Amino acid sequence: MGGGIPHNQVMKRDALLEDLKALHHGRGIRRSRVRDWLGPALAELLEVAPQHNDAELRAGLARLLLLHTQGLPVDLRTLFRMAAGLDTDLPGLEKRLEVVGAEQDRSVRVLRRRLRAAEELVADSLTRGRPDTTQWWDNEGWVWEAAHFHLTLRADAVLRLEQRVLALSPHNKHVHQMFVVPGIRPDEELSFEAGAGLTVIQSERVGPTRWLLGLELPRELRAGESLDTVLTVRVPRVTALRPFMVTAPVREVPNARVTIDFGDDPPASACWILDGVVPSDLGDAGYHPVEELPAVGVVSREFVAPRVGLAYGIAWRPLDPGPAESPPS
Repeated sequence: MGGGIPHNQVMKRDALLEDLKALHHGRGIRRSRVRDWLGPALAELLEVAPQHNDAELRAGLARLLLLHTQGLPVDLRTLFRMAAGLDTDLPGLEKRLEVVGAEQDRSVRVLRRRLRAAEELVADSLTRGRPDTTQWWDNEGWVWEAAHFHLTLRADAVLRLEQRVLALSPHNKHVHQMFVVPGIRPDEELSFEAGAGLTVIQSERVGPTRWLLGLELPRELRAGESLDTVLTVRVPRVTALRPFMVTAPVREVPNARVTIDFGDDPPASACWILDGVVPSDLGDAGYHPVEELPAVGVVSREFVAPRVGLAYGIAWRPLDPGPAESPPS
């Protein structure tokens, strides 16, 4: 919803991502002649100076990576640190991945894919941790301060989004949001109903499975002003959804809550909490819940300071598998 990260910030993230990928070569950060392989974006973050020797550069890089991997899920944190040579001096990335594979019961091929996800999360963290003077939030003008996603599952599915928008600079009163439901049929339509703080001014099906929604706030917001908003989305057929409701923040938010009302005659046999899952894992056949809960009545979970780029919410095991596709996003 809304724009994207400004161009200069995207370039910085991309440069950091390339530098992070290059860390895993050979012995990782334990290689000699640090200046020869340390990428320019990481060198800038470390404020490398001519007087720094190899030991100082390596120690500074290790501290930086340890700090910015601390918030990763445990398996990704272990994977990244082993791949970079932080937690082992084994020569060669392949050998280090084999050690992680034995611990996590995953193939080297799968670990290489997950390493890309870990690198992206670390690049995101490094980018946010060292903002430039343009303060990229100001270019956006607003941020979600809190969010509650309430999904009611019956024969249809009704999603109620309760979100508080905070203006970081004077902000006009028009916002846009895209909704995607890949399981929707050509003869089916989503319906939208605005509640507090919003008016729907446009609802356009811009593709077979995509809707563009134009929303209007009741007034222009001053910098620092917040406004509570409510929007309800109805999906005509519950089996058009994939069996999970998650939020995957693209901006930092203090907290988010996901609630699912399964009712007394639930369309699911069990449910479980998704607390910081790599989004690509949601579609993996090998993904298994840590602890299953009864899918009866209302199940709710609050997530404090959800990490950008990870998914948080609730998944369920449907009684009727149907043509399971994505919930509105």
